[in-house]
Amino acid sequence: MSDRADPRERNVVAVLAERGLIAQLTESGLPEAAADRQLYVYCGFDPTAPSLHVGNLVPVMVLAHFQRHGHRPILVVGGGTGMIGDPSGKSVERPLLTPEQVVEHSARIRDQLAGYLTFEGPAAAIMVNNADWLGKMTLIEYLRDIGKHFSVNTMLAKESVKTRMASEQGISYTEFSYMILQATDFLHLFDAYGCTVQVGGTDQWGNLLAGVELIRRTREARVHALTVPLITTATGAKFGKSEGNAFWLDPAMTTPYEMYQYWINSDDRDVGHFLKVFTFLPLEEIAALEREQAAHPERREAQRELAFAVTRLIHGEATARAVEAASNVLFGAGVEELTEEGLPHLAGAVPTTAISPAALAGGLPLLETLVAAGVQPSKGAARRLIQQGGLYVNDRRVTDPEQTLTAGEALFGRAVLLRSGKNKYHLLLAQ
Repeated sequence: MSDRADPRERNVVAVLAERGLIAQLTESGLPEAAADRQLYVYCGFDPTAPSLHVGNLVPVMVLAHFQRHGHRPILVVGGGTGMIGDPSGKSVERPLLTPEQVVEHSARIRDQLAGYLTFEGPAAAIMVNNADWLGKMTLIEYLRDIGKHFSVNTMLAKESVKTRMASEQGISYTEFSYMILQATDFLHLFDAYGCTVQVGGTDQWGNLLAGVELIRRTREARVHALTVPLITTATGAKFGKSEGNAFWLDPAMTTPYEMYQYWINSDDRDVGHFLKVFTFLPLEEIAALEREQAAHPERREAQRELAFAVTRLIHGEATARAVEAASNVLFGAGVEELTEEGLPHLAGAVPTTAISPAALAGGLPLLETLVAAGVQPSKGAARRLIQQGGLYVNDRRVTDPEQTLTAGEALFGRAVLLRSGKNKYHLLLAQ
């Protein structure tokens, strides 16, 4: 990543606090440790779905800030813990995944995580799968070497366990054991890499503390735990959800255009906070964007910056620019800045009809095409629309109902964007 911070410049813990990225922090001297030496910092991601979602970006951003300050992040794909299921934050037990599902999901998540950190240089990230050590542990080893350090009374006092114990379903021994497995991860990483910091969500606090205590008991060492806040919108809605659907990092599950639109539609009350959490923009630049937003909310400059930055983070520079151009076309900027790479994103955002390249080369009668594509119900309706000045082809008003559409006037020789009224679009795309 570019714009890497000088590790001597500012303490990473202070930076995280300023950006609202710390919810809980053990009183174990993490700021002093971060200023004194290079730290190994880990976060685990269980493969409960074939993709991570935007909420998972919060701890990833914390790891990225640590890396930018010279520390080494460790990404743990939970191929082992994913076989069990974490009860934290869940009112009912998760359905158990098959071993095949865990392997498939783990591979996809590993590929996604690889794009957010650098795996080269003195602060190179490390990626591991906890199935590699949890899968080799025998039951006797688990009970004798790990389990004996956990008090059942203490485990029952954990909030996630108490909540499930009070529910009608209760909690299975399988899920009850999850915090021990997560603590085992911390111990293994401490032994293998000298890892002394674990990052997780607020619902993971009990699990994180279990790892801190296990290392204290077995290695007589002080380590640290940090949780990231649960992000909600100004309306109180859970962040990253829209009508009950998560926004996934996998472009096959949530298109880059949908992702871009999610961020550009951020509430004015949320955009400043989201810029602090989900981008690396300096705070003074964010403050300037907030002032611009307050003075000219109709321009949505802060939202545009947020949408582009996060889409670039998830899908890369080229895709972010293509999506931005496609979005701008539909919101009044015209087709001039549209690139050919943006056509698939435009096609995913508006109704699209495939047309024959040969037919386009020979000329498509406009009235017949409008009816065939479903833009107008009949030739008569199409003719009236044109005569009333309500039809635009590639942003140019059409006045002749007998016009034909040709490859010469098509965008990139193969795309025709129709607009009726102010914002009703239809794309004709030769493929």
